[in-house]
Amino acid sequence: MRHSTVLLIVIAVALNVTLTGCHRQTQQEGPDEVISTQALIETDCIVHYYKSNGSAYITRQRHGFNPEAGFFEAFSTEPTGKVQCSLIREIYQSSDEERKPLSDLPNSFWNRNLAIALFYSFCAGGELLDTASMTAGDPVKIEGQWYKPFKTAWPADVDVTVLQSLDLARVERVELTDPKDDVAWMMSCYNRRYSGELEKSVPRTIDIYNIENGVASKELMIRFDYEDIRKITPVPAQN
Repeated sequence: MRHSTVLLIVIAVALNVTLTGCHRQTQQEGPDEVISTQALIETDCIVHYYKSNGSAYITRQRHGFNPEAGFFEAFSTEPTGKVQCSLIREIYQSSDEERKPLSDLPNSFWNRNLAIALFYSFCAGGELLDTASMTAGDPVKIEGQWYKPFKTAWPADVDVTVLQSLDLARVERVELTDPKDDVAWMMSCYNRRYSGELEKSVPRTIDIYNIENGVASKELMIRFDYEDIRKITPVPAQN
């Protein structure tokens, strides 16, 4: 009986060590950075950066958003080191601009236009921005679907158009053009799920296409798959 009790204790300890080790390994797979206090929404996502040959570099990232403030930030840990960027309306900062890119990948994991594109895709696509404050245009037809376009108030040097489906009355696409950098992108926001914390239906997948040669010849560049979306309660300032 005594030997059986000892054996059970040894097995229990071994299982506890194994389970604890697995948990820590899973935690270490994603970025461990803490989102800025400026963010009101925190997300974890899997990102696919597509190469010219159709294969993808896959990484995990943590994103923070504050729709009203025009704030976005991203963290990830890559083979070349930690990558961080932030956007506050017109102002963009990144640790990735001078980093040597991985073989056969884009010049950088982030840039200003990409941060702007993702901010509007997530926030406008998740009904977290008021389109009434934007300049509306005449309906346009894209890939057989009709949309009502809205021009954003910022940034001043990049043309961003939010496209609201006439059938569903929700933002399903965003277009960004930047002539000075020869950029023409279209973002598709889909795979919606209701977030109880945000009380909104938020797109869990955002695809970014290069439409430099037209929408009919669009090329998928990046895919963001959001696994978890959390609302952050602001911490009161200490006197």
